[in-house]
Amino acid sequence: MKHVFLCFVLLFLGSTTAVWGETLSELQQRAESGDSDAQYDLAMRYWEGKEGAPKDDSKAFYWAKKAAEQGNAYAQSWVGYFYENAYGTARDFGEAAYWYRRSADQGNRFSQNNLGECYYYGRGVERSYEKAVLWYKKAADQEFPSACYNLGWCYENGEGVASNRSLAISYYRKAAASGNEDARQRLSKLGLSADGSSTTSASTASTSSSSSGSHVDPSTLANAQSGIDVSQYVLGQQYFDDGNYEQAVYWWRQAAKQGYGKASLKLGDCYHDGVGVDRNVTTAAHWYTEAAEQGEREACFKLGTCYETGGGVIKDYQIAVKYYDKGGYLTASALCSRKWLQQYRSGFDYAAATAGELRSRANNGDALAQCHLGLLLYADEKTTEAKEWFKKCAANTRANNLSKTIAKKYVDQIEEADEEAAEMFELFFGF
Repeated sequence: MKHVFLCFVLLFLGSTTAVWGETLSELQQRAESGDSDAQYDLAMRYWEGKEGAPKDDSKAFYWAKKAAEQGNAYAQSWVGYFYENAYGTARDFGEAAYWYRRSADQGNRFSQNNLGECYYYGRGVERSYEKAVLWYKKAADQEFPSACYNLGWCYENGEGVASNRSLAISYYRKAAASGNEDARQRLSKLGLSADGSSTTSASTASTSSSSSGSHVDPSTLANAQSGIDVSQYVLGQQYFDDGNYEQAVYWWRQAAKQGYGKASLKLGDCYHDGVGVDRNVTTAAHWYTEAAEQGEREACFKLGTCYETGGGVIKDYQIAVKYYDKGGYLTASALCSRKWLQQYRSGFDYAAATAGELRSRANNGDALAQCHLGLLLYADEKTTEAKEWFKKCAANTRANNLSKTIAKKYVDQIEEADEEAAEMFELFFGF
């Protein structure tokens, strides 16, 4: 399933209560006086970077939370979204679920659907398909397309409810009629159209999908069918090796739903490359996230790349760096940190500058150049020289906080690596 909250928020929550022609300072005065509507409107101005307000996720989060604390259901929904996606604040799935619930309890269908997602994936709450279905249904009853699709998925796969193909198709069609592309594609894969007509023989499709490949081991199949996640993963690989990509995706999905990280990584690859499923970089990023949170290093790298390039997620160099670090891809982290630093500086393009150009500026006391040069040298494995430039940046009174933070981080990283190397030398060659 896909998490498609943002597009619907922008579509349905775009209306605000700001006074026509009200300036940013006037709106801020009302917000500071405690007007929750003004606080919400101010948050949206900062979020979208419009009507006199620069784009500032931190201020958007600050004012949205002020309004949310006064009971504004729309603001509560946004605060949940900010916490879930680390916009303007640290990612906190528990806080996200809390604010979605407060909003959902007021009947907000966006939050009801997102709270369902929290329960479906176990984000910030204990995983429960039954509770996911409960919240999806509340949103679907208000004709929220994504919730209709999600509910259809649960009925099709028997997750949280008894499997019911008829109800699944009904909800898919309801979602498709409102423009939900995932529902339309799902109906197509079932051999159906959104208007109720059949496009293929369902019995033929069923027979085809259940056929075994020549390399499928019967005992692995039996174990997978009994619900053993590692067997589901191995079975998926056997189908994949046989060229039966749709069955591979099916079994990897079963394992991934049980939290098997390697299966989540494989699903991410399938969606990224369009193998066995329609190519969907947003869904790929979702499964890479699942795998990364389950400790798969390769997924951390791929997710970092998604955030660095904006593939399936909103481009965010800071989050990219976080995942590169988590996976141990330190060279990629250093190079991405250069892009992260550059976005806070206009004029000279530090991120594209050569080592020589950076060295010239760094020798003249340019703190940003010192940090960029250190990162470039670090990526080139010239850690001793890199460390010296990082130290100069960290001690430079003209360095901004971000430059200093990055410089200190790499100094610590290099020193830790040096200590480990010394310990290993002592272990093998000491007397």
